[in-house]
Order: sequence, then structure tokens, then C-alpha cells
Amino acid sequence: MKKILVNVAMVAIVFSFLCAQATAAVIWREGAVPVEAEMAGQGGRIHIGKLKIIPSVAVQGVYDSNIFLGNDFTKNQVNPQGIVLKPIKSDYILHTMPGVLFDFSLPDRGSVKLAYEGDWAFYRYTTANNWNKQRGLFSVDYQAPAGLILGISNIFSKANDPYGDASQYGLGLTKKRWNNDFTGKIGWDFFNRFKALAYYNYYKQKYKDERDYTQNWADNEFGLGFEMKVLPKTWAFVRYHYGTQDFYDHRGNTTGNNNASNKWNRGNIGLAWDGGGKIGGELNFGYEWLKFDNNIDPQGNKYNDKNTWIAATSMNYSPTATTTLTLNIARAIRPTGADKQEYYEDTQIGINLNQDLPYKFSTTIGFAYSRNAYNTNATFLNEDRTDNNFNGNVNVKYMIQSWLSADAGYRYMRKDSNSIDQEFTDQQVMVMLRASY
Repeated sequence: MKKILVNVAMVAIVFSFLCAQATAAVIWREGAVPVEAEMAGQGGRIHIGKLKIIPSVAVQGVYDSNIFLGNDFTKNQVNPQGIVLKPIKSDYILHTMPGVLFDFSLPDRGSVKLAYEGDWAFYRYTTANNWNKQRGLFSVDYQAPAGLILGISNIFSKANDPYGDASQYGLGLTKKRWNNDFTGKIGWDFFNRFKALAYYNYYKQKYKDERDYTQNWADNEFGLGFEMKVLPKTWAFVRYHYGTQDFYDHRGNTTGNNNASNKWNRGNIGLAWDGGGKIGGELNFGYEWLKFDNNIDPQGNKYNDKNTWIAATSMNYSPTATTTLTLNIARAIRPTGADKQEYYEDTQIGINLNQDLPYKFSTTIGFAYSRNAYNTNATFLNEDRTDNNFNGNVNVKYMIQSWLSADAGYRYMRKDSNSIDQEFTDQQVMVMLRASY
């Protein structure tokens, strides 16, 4: 036991040092573990040959202190009538979350998976704010003994929820939209020493309401990669990607000649680890060159190209069979819409501890920080807007049976900004019962 505590303490010190040294962040988004991961961990009793079918259902109760992520801010130069745009209002929310996973095993080669998950949220008092989100997943993970590598993942999500998108558009307001995320790779493993890979990624987002058409875009990205084994479970890699973002719907005076459509080139280097060891995931850093297609936006402001470092690091360290630490570092450039030359540098860092406890208990503790640095003068201080986002959570799980678990958790979210109408603080208390067969 003493050895375990020493290992945990040493890892925590190292990760704390990394967190303190990095400029990073995570904006507030849904923090739930994907249902297919939960189902795979708890269920698996239905088998048809190599096919595993895992149905799941969960019920969650939430107290949310600030359902609109508001701050009661009223009169300012943007909102001269003094109307409260997003009030502070608390409520109780009941979630029902069904799901099913089909997992077809390809022995010694990979798997094919098909999953569905849904989330229906019902408010006790603010019933007009009820929302739902549904998601479908298809993935193929295949590696032939001769060397062929194939990976495909497609996630389709249809939502009518208040969680916004990657650029934080509509955060706290219920909006209808759908997203499709496709990632693919094909390559060859040469003698388990070298890998050559080609990548194709396609992402599309579409909002239903015409007022939100500035957020409708499609991304196409092509890439090449090379990996070399440097240790028994460790690969060094270099990757290059070229991509385009097309804002394909227009409204008002926004057209294809003045919207924020853009192109980018990015290169990444890092280390990747095979599964099954104490270290997993990727250490991934790079550099991106972003160039806008047009010279000026609909208001006549000049588009400014941006070159900066980027990151997509997610590393797991398991000093023991019951302890896992996860470090996430991410950095990206995010245009905020088709109708303006505004973008922000989104820099994120987060750390999570997952620990099994005696008597069928386990706990998850996490903290994330993000810094969003905008490029336009959009504050009341006449300086570039900067948001600092904080997200902390703790969750305790009890395995009542191998197929039934109970959770209790707490989450704290806060946005500090020099644009005072953007600030908010939110707290949530959650209890959940989940069954997977």
C-alpha cells in the first residue's frame, strides 16, 4: 500500500509541474463518459458467435445552479435596452439515457462496432428548456498479419441542447443542430518496425434555424504519416495534414466572397504507445498555418492569417492496476463564424485521476483550465477579449452488481472574461443509476 501511495504522489507531482508550465485550457462542454465505453465496461452477456450485444439504460438526476450559464448582466453598449440576455436560474433536471452497442470481434485483427446512445433532459420548472441529444457510432479497427492497417470511425449526432459547439456558439441556449464526424486511415506496417499511413477526415455541422447559419461549415482534411518503433511499445511519428473549412450557408450580407472560409497546413510530431502498458495514448505537438480565402469580412474588416503552435496530446499513466492518471493538452485556432474575421486561440490542459477503491467503489477526480485569446476588440475595456475557463469535477461510483452501478458527482464551472457579459459560474450536483446487460 505504501508503494502505491508513493507512486501516485510522484506522478501527481510530475503532472502538476507540467500543468503549471503549460499555457492551456478546456472550455465547458458535456463531460459524460461516452455510453459505449460504459456499456463495454459493464455489460457483455449477450453473445451470438463473435458478436456481442450490450443494451444499456441510465437515469440521472441533476441540480444545476445556472442552467442558462448566465450572469444577470443587463445594460451595456451591446444591449442598451437593459434586457437580461441570460439570467441566472437554477433547476432540477431528469436525464434518461438509453443505448445499445454491437461489438463484432475480429480475433487478433481488431473489431467492428456499431452503437447508439440517447439523452433526454426534462426540467422540473423550466420545461420549455427540455432538450435531447442522440448519437450513432460506426467504427472499424483492423490490422492484418501481413501488415495492412485500416481504421474508420463515423459519429453522427443530432442535438437540441444548450451545450454549444466547438467554438462555444450558443453556449447555454438550446439550439437544434446536427454534426457528422468521419475519420479514416489506411496504411501498412512493415515488419512491426515502420508504418506508413494516409488519412482522410471530414467534419460537417448544420444548425436548423436560419439565424444560426453562420455556424454551418464543412471541413475536409487529407494527411500522410510515418511511424517508427523506438521502444517495444513506443512509436515516434511525424504527420502532415492539409485541410479546408467551407462556410456553406449564407445570411444577410454574408456571401462566398466575404465569409470566413479558410485553408490550413499543419505538421505534428510526437510519440504514441501501444495499449496494454503502463503508458498509453499520444504525446502530440505541432505547428499550423491558417489562411483565409477572402480579404475582408462583411463589415469590411481585414482577415488576418494566423500561424501558431498546436497540440493534441492525451496520455495515460497507470502506475498500478487500480490507478490511472490522464493528461490532456490541446491547442487549436477556432474561427467563430462565417460573418466576421474573428477567431480565437483555444489552449487547453486537463488532468484526471481514476482510482479503484475497496468494497466495489471507484472515484474520478478531474481539473481542466483553458484560455481563449480572441483577435478582435470585443470588450468594454477596448482590448482583445480573453476568457479563462475553469472546470473541476469529482465522481464516486459503486458497483451494486456487475451489470448495475450507482454514481454521485459534483462539477464546478467558471468563465472569467474581460468582456463582462461573457462571465458565468455554474455548479452541478448529480446522482445516476446505470444498468448494462
